Amino acid sequence: MDYTKSSITASSISLKPIALTEWNIFAEGSMQQVSNINGLHATLVLGELLNNKYGMARRWDLANGWGDGNDHGMFSNGDEPGVTRWTPRPSFYHMYYFQKMLGDRLVSSTVTGSADVSAYASTFTSGQAGVIMVNRGTTDVTTSLSFENFTPGRVYWYVLTGGNDNGEFSRKVFVNGIGPSQVSGGPDDYATLKAYSAVIQNNVRVSLPARSAVFMVVDKK
Repeated sequence: MDYTKSSITASSISLKPIALTEWNIFAEGSMQQVSNINGLHATLVLGELLNNKYGMARRWDLANGWGDGNDHGMFSNGDEPGVTRWTPRPSFYHMYYFQKMLGDRLVSSTVTGSADVSAYASTFTSGQAGVIMVNRGTTDVTTSLSFENFTPGRVYWYVLTGGNDNGEFSRKVFVNGIGPSQVSGGPDDYATLKAYSAVIQNNVRVSLPARSAVFMVVDKK
């Protein structure tokens, strides 16, 4: 984005909203594109798109072809063995909870102490704060959240993790420990799953499992 903006400015062209017309991963051979890792990638891309103020971005694509797992569709097209048509892939669940727990305004956030953790913060006009965190590493991380001009009350969160079905590239995603009823995908009742919740006494400490994402909303005390 920095390069694009500087190139446009250097050419004396007025800057307009920048669109990213297609995005996904394109690794092949280990079912990477239908894995929880692609879901983590989706969460990271959405956060960075917001940070870099893209005007529009389009994910590539809704449904495609199985190709022995080399399938960048967000939903199964009906040719994946043991999976019904239109079953959501892990990337869908990550994007669903990103939208569900994202506030109305992005606010600045910083991470110290771990190069494996990324965080994206937001606020809601209704008063809550939203925090989305990704642990890209292969070991668990315990984090402590500090807020400016905000006193946390009750916190609600979802934890998304992969399974142990395909090495580093699990085709499953578990939401608060609840997984799919089929050989891939996520929980069928994702839209009605209750978030974990707790009342904050002092500060907010969050356990981030390896290769996981946490989606959180915090009430103002």
